[in-house]
Amino acid sequence: MPRWLAVAFLFLVACRRPPAAENKPAAVAEPAPKVEIELEETKPAPPATVEKLLVPGDTVASIVRSADGKAPLSVFVGGVCSNAGAYLWSFREAAQKAGGVVALEGDQPCGPGASSDYHTFSWDASRLHARIEAALAASGVMEIPKEGITLVGYSQGAALGEQLAARHPGRYARVVVIASPRDPSPASFAKSRALVTMACDREVTARMRQAAAATKRLGTPATYLEMPGCIHGQVGDGERLFGEAFDWLAANEKPLDPTAKPTRIAGAPN
Repeated sequence: MPRWLAVAFLFLVACRRPPAAENKPAAVAEPAPKVEIELEETKPAPPATVEKLLVPGDTVASIVRSADGKAPLSVFVGGVCSNAGAYLWSFREAAQKAGGVVALEGDQPCGPGASSDYHTFSWDASRLHARIEAALAASGVMEIPKEGITLVGYSQGAALGEQLAARHPGRYARVVVIASPRDPSPASFAKSRALVTMACDREVTARMRQAAAATKRLGTPATYLEMPGCIHGQVGDGERLFGEAFDWLAANEKPLDPTAKPTRIAGAPN
């Protein structure tokens, strides 16, 4: 091929070459739109307080209401010449957290010279049962739920509470026995869902320790808690200890009997 023809051919090829690709800037991703989620503010529970509860046909009781306004399903029963409202003040926050507590005063006067603010319970478990139902009814409870309620008894109230737990295990399903004046019988709590025993560290503690251990061996979940720095009739570190008691009962109770049913409650005792 003549040289001039080859040069012409190369010139034509160069002229037909496609233009170089234009350098375009890379696409920049747009930022994702901001999504603002408004979280509903959780309001803290109001401070717990102890109120008077009028019970038709009976002595005025005391109550700590639950934070959600539901009727309480725990009951406190004190001892000889005691003041239920004063006891309730010592663990009012724990009572509110546990869903509220009704505290009954005794149905008998303390005796000559004693303050009218203090009362004693008659040794009549059947009457106490009726009084508890009347107080629960006054607080808004219409029926005992199938899960039962929690009964807390101190001293004389502990001995009476043991009788109620043995007679009505479906109702008084969870029991707190504090410094009972007699040796609790493990058989009384055989059908209970859970038991906590308590005592002050400056009184005889063996009775409550042994009761918890013996009840546990019988098959009912049970434990012992000790209140520090107090003697019989007093409360030591009430918020913490009662809070632990309520929490322990809820976490360790026996499974619910599948045949359990709610039970309507009665009104005021005669």
